Amino acid sequence: MQRFRFRIRFCDRVGMVRDVASVVAEHGANILSLEVKPGEMHLQIESISAAVLANMLQKVQAIPDVLEVTPVEWLPHELAQQRLQAVFEAVDEGILLVNEQGAVTLCNRKAAEVLGWGNTIMGSFLEELGFPQEVLQSLAVGRLSQQEVVLSTPYGRLRCLVKSQRLVDEHGKASGAMITIEKMSKVRRLIQSLTRPVMITFEEIIYASPKMAQLVALAKTVARGNSTILLRGESGTGKELFARAIHMASPRRDNPFVVVNCAAIPDTLLESELFGYAEGTFTGALKGGRPGLFEFAHHGTIFLDEVGEIPPHVQAKLLRVLQDGCVRRLGEMVENKVDVRVIAATNRNLEEMIASGAFREDLFYRLNVIPLYLPPLRERKEDIPVLVRHFVAKFNQRLGKNITRITRAALERLEVYDWPGNIRELENVIERAVNLAEGEELDATHILLPEGAPRERRFNELKKAVEEVERQAVLEALVQGGSVRKAAKILGVSHTTVINKMRRYRLGGNQAGQWK
Repeated sequence: MQRFRFRIRFCDRVGMVRDVASVVAEHGANILSLEVKPGEMHLQIESISAAVLANMLQKVQAIPDVLEVTPVEWLPHELAQQRLQAVFEAVDEGILLVNEQGAVTLCNRKAAEVLGWGNTIMGSFLEELGFPQEVLQSLAVGRLSQQEVVLSTPYGRLRCLVKSQRLVDEHGKASGAMITIEKMSKVRRLIQSLTRPVMITFEEIIYASPKMAQLVALAKTVARGNSTILLRGESGTGKELFARAIHMASPRRDNPFVVVNCAAIPDTLLESELFGYAEGTFTGALKGGRPGLFEFAHHGTIFLDEVGEIPPHVQAKLLRVLQDGCVRRLGEMVENKVDVRVIAATNRNLEEMIASGAFREDLFYRLNVIPLYLPPLRERKEDIPVLVRHFVAKFNQRLGKNITRITRAALERLEVYDWPGNIRELENVIERAVNLAEGEELDATHILLPEGAPRERRFNELKKAVEEVERQAVLEALVQGGSVRKAAKILGVSHTTVINKMRRYRLGGNQAGQWK
């Protein structure tokens, strides 16, 4: 139905509104809206014929003290509503205005998008929209402090950060409330963007050896996918460095990268840190509960460092996450879906832990989808010169030095050492050397290595000799027994242990036959 809107300017006097209303009524027009202030009124009437409208306006103009009658597109309250809606739409969080009964009187597009109810949201009650009791009760007490709640939506359960504030009219009387809503996933991304550490790309990994070149090329390839990666190698070989570079080369680069040192968190706390907890789960639990690190890493990557240190009861829950992408907080019965890529790392022999019952075999296979082995520094000594130059430049800047030359004797001293602490130990040695150097040259006298360095080399040689004896023993048992199971019986170990040793020492094919 077409509606006509007019602004009437007049000299203010008693009875003006009555006179205008009388003329409108004489012409059979229904007043839908009337707004009056001194010297001006706006009215909206239902549709009437053009001839009747022209006659009515002529008579209104003839009313004593009427100065001007002008058609307008919108009434003042409609303009105010539009401006308010424009402000609401510009805000990057969901906003609902509700009346005293909890019915929605105004909402922005973001709120409708988050809640998933579309056009049906206007006029609906909060209870119908899936809001929990704590939000409904906050309307009675005045406000709800910002907290995480679970909403029921057409999409399913949705964790949101919700806050409500009571609204009052000019007389101080309650007139409803304003509720703000934000998806927790977005809140976590915001927190991550504010607290995000400096990330590493593959271009910043220093190497010169063919082994590392092959490893970096493989890591760049697998970074593009979503499969779980297991980084293996000795302590100090740069496993976290690789995990960060993989994340930055993946489609998840703009989302959280969460680091969990499984060895540094007590067993009693690790489960709640990873998976979160509900309110009241234990003494000291935060009001409203707390999301775990898997939820915080939603759409991103979680790096489980020292994954071999995870206790058995937590291993079972981790397996559930890897299998189904579901996380259940401690003290809750419902599960939440998470989209997280897992990169795990360890310097432990997981195969031996499986054989001893300390690590779940099914979890190992879930983690070991893409295994990447980081070689120790003693196996890629071609990298030592470029790493040394990198660390010297780093500590020059940090310590205010100007070392421009590294002598051949210094490099030779570094290259004959076996580096049990790998790159981390090399960095510490170079920092110490830069501190000791007086001029622009770093020589062998500045390289201070542990007293037991020669003994360390002999230990490594002994380790290799033991491994060779073990390799020969497995091979002879396979030849003698003719199958893996019989070889395991001869050696007095499990079937799985023999298979793992065969993989480790590459026993198969022409060398050892086709064992079954």
